[in-house]
Amino acid sequence: MLQNLKLVRDFFPFVLLKFHIKYNFFGLLYWALLFSILFGLLGSNFGVPYLFYSPDYLGEVGLWSFALLGFSVGGFCMAFNVYSYIKLGPRFPFLVVVSTPFFRFCINNFLIPFSYIITYLVKMSLFQLNEELASTSDVLIYNVSFFIGFLLFIFLSILYFFPLRTNKDADDSITESNPVSTITSKGIGQKWYNYFREKRTRPIYYIGRSFKLHKSRSVAHLDKGVVEGVFSKTRINAFIFEVLTITAFISLSFFRNYSLFEVPAAMSILMLLTILSMVIGALNSWFHRWTYPLIFFIVIVMSLLSSRADLFRYTSFALGLDYKKESKISYSPENIRKNHKLALSDSSSEKNIIEILENWKKSTGEEKPKLIIVNTSGGGLRSALWTFTVLSNADEKLNSKLSKHLQMITGASGGMIGAAYFREINLRKKLNTLRGDNSFFKSRLSKDLLNRLSFSASTSDLFMRYKELTYNGKKYTQERGSEFEKELHQNLQNYLEHPLGYYEKHEQASTIPLMIFSPTIVNDGRRMLISAQNLSFMIGNNRNTSYENIDFQSFFKKNNPNEIRFSSVLRASATFPMIMPMMAMPTKPEIQLMDAGIRDNYGGKVSVDYLFALNKWIDENTSGIIILEIRDTKRIMSNEKYKEVSLIDKLFLPFGNLLTNFTRTQDLDQEQLIKLCKSSFSFPVDKITFNLREDYNERISLSWHLTKREKQKIETAFSSPENQIALKKLDILTGNE
Repeated sequence: MLQNLKLVRDFFPFVLLKFHIKYNFFGLLYWALLFSILFGLLGSNFGVPYLFYSPDYLGEVGLWSFALLGFSVGGFCMAFNVYSYIKLGPRFPFLVVVSTPFFRFCINNFLIPFSYIITYLVKMSLFQLNEELASTSDVLIYNVSFFIGFLLFIFLSILYFFPLRTNKDADDSITESNPVSTITSKGIGQKWYNYFREKRTRPIYYIGRSFKLHKSRSVAHLDKGVVEGVFSKTRINAFIFEVLTITAFISLSFFRNYSLFEVPAAMSILMLLTILSMVIGALNSWFHRWTYPLIFFIVIVMSLLSSRADLFRYTSFALGLDYKKESKISYSPENIRKNHKLALSDSSSEKNIIEILENWKKSTGEEKPKLIIVNTSGGGLRSALWTFTVLSNADEKLNSKLSKHLQMITGASGGMIGAAYFREINLRKKLNTLRGDNSFFKSRLSKDLLNRLSFSASTSDLFMRYKELTYNGKKYTQERGSEFEKELHQNLQNYLEHPLGYYEKHEQASTIPLMIFSPTIVNDGRRMLISAQNLSFMIGNNRNTSYENIDFQSFFKKNNPNEIRFSSVLRASATFPMIMPMMAMPTKPEIQLMDAGIRDNYGGKVSVDYLFALNKWIDENTSGIIILEIRDTKRIMSNEKYKEVSLIDKLFLPFGNLLTNFTRTQDLDQEQLIKLCKSSFSFPVDKITFNLREDYNERISLSWHLTKREKQKIETAFSSPENQIALKKLDILTGNE
């Protein structure tokens, strides 16, 4: 019994696991991250686990996508083995007398990778069966494909490492010990209490040749320099392997313009972790304990250089604008005040919007029509598809009366992409250049937007941006922001491939509704109001001294603002932190635009400013306002519960509150604004809300990727009882019989 316990205690895989916990904490963090994703503890609200369970490649979830994911898991496992061997190998000197020591180390270092792979395959299979509605045969193919991809990388690694017999210099006459045949024997002269006296000198039982159990041999007779030399040679071989792997992964970015290399987003995540692991492993092999201080120093230097020069600045550009030094505008309190004063004295903007409103009124054919303003929430691809579904379905049910009464659209992030797509399709209908029906357009809009974005981030954005693109005769650095735009245009068949100014004449004629975007200026918290029209009438109407809103058209009037690519405007309003880069504007100092949802996730503030600026005309020419709010999450959901605050919650809740409740606080503020509107205006203001998520337990990820089940949920949500009541109310208010 004692000998059996000894075997368990000294079994090399268990010993390695213990040493990982003691000496390789940072190496385990990578696995903790991946396991957290699998169990939904990290990124579940953003759909990160779905990227692993349902990888998308070339628009399909299938054999190739899982093979690629398996290949990347193999790469990460080898990176973990290389890093671990460099970190822990010298602690086990018996490896120098084992044939192919690194290979034996990898075999015995299987516990964590094996646990992850089994967990992944089980959870992936259940997800495919329940969420993606895949057949059993398909799931079996996915499992086999994953294993083939995994084994392919392992095989390529073995081809590199296996020929390296680095133990030849140690003791060619020593071979692996016999398979354990005396484990249960006490041994001659061995006392029972010696078991408790054994420390570092006790043998280790490892999986060796032919996958049999072997007992380690003593290396006390070997010169210490010889042992260190063996590990040094293996460390050099591992370093070369790391460099080759990192180079291969980053080199893929040269081919990112080819769809064949748009690998699944989950593979990009694993590639990034693999690169980081191997970079740290390579540094650790040479700098040892100085590795992390060195990394910290490098990051600080990069940060200092980025604030003083273009090096390491990693700028994401608004395509179409001029970023030459002589074209940059001063962003200062003095210039903001100057722009505000000019807006106060400028009457052309107000005359232009009144003309637009008159054209809109004329197009309705009614003496006093209802004016509809759409407020759409952010929420990635789910909000884009939900907004389009609500607008297209409601317009069809109301016999196009919604689109006829719709005058202005505002909101944030994905919702504005869906609304812009709806508006473009209506414009093409009127221009008689449309091909397809709503189901076709929904399928195009719901296509993956994350693969190209993730691939660009993992292979080049964080390291070296060396490729350029040309738009409208101007050159820009190619980075993940522009890659997002490219993917969006491919998915939507270039329907939105226009400069912002393309829509100016159509908005002026009220052929389509006005769109107002309001990305946040993260430098000072103000909002940049972007439209094809000059919005000085909204700026001038706000006579406070905070100068909250900055009109894009007037502030950048010398930069030809209408030449900005429309998809760049969409992206400026949808720059979700970490996923999409903040967009830099041509100013001194450089201001950064971020998601409109930070300040106004539902468009309520813009709508109120719009109504106060135009309340006189609205009162005289309409029968009231309908604010059509399209939300991806209901204000108060059913089955929503609150939990007791734990000790950890007390530490982090004050900070987490800023993130988890920022949309809820916006709701409370905007309810007050609506009350103010109703009490301030003589015309009626009605608010109709369509909710996507009504039940707390019905989750749809906030991501640029949707599963089949999520797409079905979005389509069926329109038919919910509450949304049908909202549709009926809209029907009545717009005067439908």
